[in-house]
Amino acid sequence: MNKIDVALNGLLQKYDVKPDNTLNLLPGWNFIGKKLQNGDLPLLTWRVNRKFTELQKIVSAGVVEDVSMLRFSCFGSSDKWSLETLMYKEFDLCEFLTGGKIISLHATLSDNLAGNVIIKMDNGIIGSVEVGTQLPPRHSLIDRHEIIARRGVASDLVVDTQIPQSSIYTYTDQDIETYKDVDSELFGFDELEVEHIRSAFEVMKNPGIAPELILQHNHLSMLVMAAFESDRDNKKIEVN
Repeated sequence: MNKIDVALNGLLQKYDVKPDNTLNLLPGWNFIGKKLQNGDLPLLTWRVNRKFTELQKIVSAGVVEDVSMLRFSCFGSSDKWSLETLMYKEFDLCEFLTGGKIISLHATLSDNLAGNVIIKMDNGIIGSVEVGTQLPPRHSLIDRHEIIARRGVASDLVVDTQIPQSSIYTYTDQDIETYKDVDSELFGFDELEVEHIRSAFEVMKNPGIAPELILQHNHLSMLVMAAFESDRDNKKIEVN
């Protein structure tokens, strides 16, 4: 049993939630291009991240009025990420944060290393999604999500900050060590691991959300394929 399963079981026991050992709970990008088998359940893990839940509340509560544009970027290392996995994540965030659905996109991709996708949503919002896999090996994700409205701008980074920050930095003769614990019950786990554990816990607690997760996974997989088709044919793709 890996440490994620151990932590998940600890939360299930703490809150008296019955586990379902028949489920294969993994971040949705693990199932891109694969047929889901019995028990496979793609998780939209980033949706439980505090910075994204707060952004979603800002939009849904009308703190920023009449959202018109999204400027999203996400960069990772090729040993952990691909353009498919990054686009899968960012396309879902476009929809989760705004409450709309992507209806068309135009993508330009470069040698499976970088790409830029222009999207349009059914609520009239347009956006640019920039992705890349050229960070050094084992480097953590560098991302930024900016929501521009008729009145107001919202971002998941502090003003004038170019990259995500850690809580603690230690400088030694060996290297720079950083620490960023984001969950008071899950110390020692990195941000992606916390997202995985928390989203798996939510499914165990509310199994009724499983069909919605599968539908969204199929939709996102179609969007990723459409992006590659758009790049290959150099044209805008309408999405049903």
